[in-house]
Amino acid sequence: MSSEACDTIPIPQFTPDYTAQGEYEFVDNRKVYVVGNPNASYALVCIYDVFGFHKNTFQGCDYLATGTEDAPLVVMPDFFNGDVVPFGDPEARKVWSEKNAYQNHVPYLQTVLNWIKERYPSIKVTGLYGFCWGGKFSIACARMDMVKAVALIHPSRLVESDADGIEDVPVLIIASKNETVESLSGLVSKLKKVEYVRMDDVSHGWCAARGDWGDALQKQRAEEAMRKTNEFFHKTLL
Repeated sequence: MSSEACDTIPIPQFTPDYTAQGEYEFVDNRKVYVVGNPNASYALVCIYDVFGFHKNTFQGCDYLATGTEDAPLVVMPDFFNGDVVPFGDPEARKVWSEKNAYQNHVPYLQTVLNWIKERYPSIKVTGLYGFCWGGKFSIACARMDMVKAVALIHPSRLVESDADGIEDVPVLIIASKNETVESLSGLVSKLKKVEYVRMDDVSHGWCAARGDWGDALQKQRAEEAMRKTNEFFHKTLL
């Protein structure tokens, strides 16, 4: 998307009915959603939840890519290549989970980071932000080349050892009522550059595919979460 188009796209208002503003490119024969200024100084990689591409995550990408002169380029790779989690069949879900263990997707993320560097030479640094499954994946990849900050939004299955080796990486954690204080306290205490925000009046998933943005509270909290994410990356990557 050209910078001229980026300048004319209105800042998305979080809504249950939304049409994505970006475009698809292909990296290793997989779709990558791209939106924002191709001449930006930094990029953000969105790592979705187990539901894959969804109008809510598209809307978050578009929000982060618009609104300011120094907004980033935002990309969202289709890590699952259309093969999202199969609910209703425990055995199929087990097979899917094994296939989509975090470490299995690290090589493709590295391919995408290399592609960003080659395709958009103005970009010098990258941040990762992820929801649920993508939150865990984001912190697992915080040591990768070009990655200088990560944001975890209602992340799943975090443990204290996730902080090992990344104590100095800026990390934003936005938790719902389902990510308990007890489950996150060890991790938060080990991180030296952490911003920790709780939204205890919404449930896990409200900011991604499980979110019902026709509900006034979920819409409000989604807007707040993405605004905080935007502010965090502006502070850490610009």
